[in-house]
Amino acid sequence: MKNILIVCAMPKEAMRISDKLSLKQINEKIFRKDNISLLITGIGKQKTAINLTQYLCANINPDLIINIGYVGSTDLKIGSWVNVTKSYNYEWYIPGEEQYSMLDYGNKDLNIINDAELTKCECYSAESFVTKTQLEGHIVFDMELHSIALICDMKNIELIALKKVSDNLSLDKYYDNLQSSEVFELESSLKYLEELL
Repeated sequence: MKNILIVCAMPKEAMRISDKLSLKQINEKIFRKDNISLLITGIGKQKTAINLTQYLCANINPDLIINIGYVGSTDLKIGSWVNVTKSYNYEWYIPGEEQYSMLDYGNKDLNIINDAELTKCECYSAESFVTKTQLEGHIVFDMELHSIALICDMKNIELIALKKVSDNLSLDKYYDNLQSSEVFELESSLKYLEELL
């Protein structure tokens, strides 16, 4: 049986998943039952890196980390689920050397769920809300995944990222979208993970 850690940025992302899996609250950031734990990291790459590192230092490393949360998309339908194939750091740029990814860590492909319903795409983690980009194609943007991918690469931990599209790079109806039942809930991600959980 795999030791699994689910990682979410915000309590509102995590609570209904925790309830659905009948996890018990250990403290304000950690929920657990048997081989499944859930960690709330906070928003952004720094908080995610700090809180995930602290968790890994204090607990047995999981065999698999599953990141569940919201993303903005260039063109994908709001409310749809995506399975991230690769993670990049949107701000990372060293002229003449590296762009979007360090040469040593964070370059592994993420684990893919074999489900035709899931759109497969790349994710760029940014320090702030992305409202325009020069990147093209079906891509998504979040604020945490690349930190998780770096740590998983360093620690040789498998990583799955399931993200729900909350906006199309616009804040116009962003908060309205997050109040709608179709977009707000994240526990429907668990149907893609039944074989693992």
